Amino acid sequence: MALFGQLTRPAKSLPLIDISNADIMMELLEELAITASTSQWIEAHEPYHPEAQEIHEQAKDVYEDLLSIMRGKTRDKRVNRRNSWCGDELRDHLAKNEKNVDGDVIEFALKRFLNQFMEHARAPEEGRETMSRKDYYAFMSGWAHYFAGLAPDETPPVDPEQ
Repeated sequence: MALFGQLTRPAKSLPLIDISNADIMMELLEELAITASTSQWIEAHEPYHPEAQEIHEQAKDVYEDLLSIMRGKTRDKRVNRRNSWCGDELRDHLAKNEKNVDGDVIEFALKRFLNQFMEHARAPEEGRETMSRKDYYAFMSGWAHYFAGLAPDETPPVDPEQ
């Protein structure tokens, strides 16, 4: 229940989670990336932070929630039930494109996304150049389109006018 979490009652209803929609998928991936990178940074730099345990638990909850949604295992009002993309259809799409899969292909691809995101997130600490906004958007959009089934891999979509 972590994804699209609210501390207060929202003024308008939240959109239904539909992972075949690249915009919604991008929001979900961004929430996952933010919580995971925050947890990793706290672990590396402030392991005794007073909220460290809560931060790590939130990152774990967001990851498990998104994975459950992608596997088609979550049954609640946040998820658009008219869409059958999660579960077997997503698994079949990823299985055509992922190489050297160990275990469940959905979890394998999600972990691959997180590993690549973390590589970019650690760049400044390792003396490498930070990803530009344009490159960040292309990276996230590529993964969102891939998970939404709109692209054969995570390669960023290309603007046809360029």
